[in-house]
Amino acid sequence: MRPGLSTSAISDIFESKGVVADKKIRTVCTYCGVGCNLEVAVIDDKVKSIQAPYDAAVNQGHTCLKGRYAFSFYKHPDRLSTPMVRKNGVLEDVSWDEAYDYIASELNRIKTQHGPDAIGAISSARCTNEENYLMQKFIRAVIGTNNIDSCARVCHSPTALGMQRAFGTGAATNSIIDLKYTDAIMIIGANPTDAHPVTGAKLKQFALKGKTTIVIDPRRTEMARYATHHLQLKPGTNVALLNMMLYYIITEGLEDQGFIANRTEGYDEFKQQILNLSMDELEQVTGVDRHKVKAAARAYAMAPNAMSFHGLGVTEHSQGTYTVMLISDLAMITGNIGRRGVGVNPLRGQNNVQGAADMGCQPHQGAGYMDAYDPEINKKYALHYKTEIPTRKGLKIPEMYEAAIEGKLKALWLMGEDVVQTDPNTHHVLKAMGQLELVVVQKYL
Repeated sequence: MRPGLSTSAISDIFESKGVVADKKIRTVCTYCGVGCNLEVAVIDDKVKSIQAPYDAAVNQGHTCLKGRYAFSFYKHPDRLSTPMVRKNGVLEDVSWDEAYDYIASELNRIKTQHGPDAIGAISSARCTNEENYLMQKFIRAVIGTNNIDSCARVCHSPTALGMQRAFGTGAATNSIIDLKYTDAIMIIGANPTDAHPVTGAKLKQFALKGKTTIVIDPRRTEMARYATHHLQLKPGTNVALLNMMLYYIITEGLEDQGFIANRTEGYDEFKQQILNLSMDELEQVTGVDRHKVKAAARAYAMAPNAMSFHGLGVTEHSQGTYTVMLISDLAMITGNIGRRGVGVNPLRGQNNVQGAADMGCQPHQGAGYMDAYDPEINKKYALHYKTEIPTRKGLKIPEMYEAAIEGKLKALWLMGEDVVQTDPNTHHVLKAMGQLELVVVQKYL
């Protein structure tokens, strides 16, 4: 075995080469929803390396490839260094004051000519809470419309609403540290080793130890290879499969009766509805052998502590909210909520999906998830913002495209979103963009 260098020797080598950092800055990774802490080494105001601090609660010294190495974009030659305004069909560099004046003038013109609902904005789950809060406040309190949306409504709103109905809050019930205390995990509609690598690695380590791991996914993901139970359902049949699991937990008598009696409501009616379901029909709908579902249901219910993790494969369906409610029901019927090593844990797609939704970047809900169309709640917003706030229905992102094509939406402010690349039907999005009188792009690159 080749002898290794001591820590002090390595430090001396780095120092002699001039790569010892002038300073190290603690920050949070902006890629996925895990929230890894990073330590950025800076020399002469340039990023030289990124490491993960070992005292970080989320990632304990680990990062994925993107977090550790993907930082050259901050000084990429393609990155814009000044604002630009299109003049005679060509984007030209301008001062910040000229850009602000132009945007304000055009927004005022469009609002005067066509009304506030001719203006919309798309906020970003990659931006901070403060930026998202200001964007929705600007659209509602200054422009006077509820035409504000973000990707968080699609990937997070079903979780927020489903868990609000079940638990009263749309946030994860437990921390990732609870993996140390759980005996079983259920992963549904998520591919964490690809989409959330640091958390995915922890889940994979859990499975490799031979502990009970249930994966519910149409694909044979990496986690499915190590799973104790892989329920390979047909796409879009999450509700049916979870109902099967609930059915077998009830018929096998595996409910936590004490938890149900003391901490739930409406169980008798719920139980009767589940027992009325046909397993023949649900087996056909899901394409999963009922005996496999029964085995997975028993494993989840009989574990002393069980955690669930769900992702966009659950929420980005028309029945996403109901699926999240059923995942929550699974936790409650088995008493897997309210202590260490249990709970319902959504895996967010982007770094601040939770914050964008919390701050009110969706047409139907303002900051704090309160109903934007409720007159009584509207009074609270108006009092806080010290101005009249609209209760008219706002446009969702797909509706903004349709309104633009129809000539009803005249201006769109994009913050931190590349809708042409990320939204479905690129030609449709481009057509909508081409119909607008004003497009404001607020983006890092």
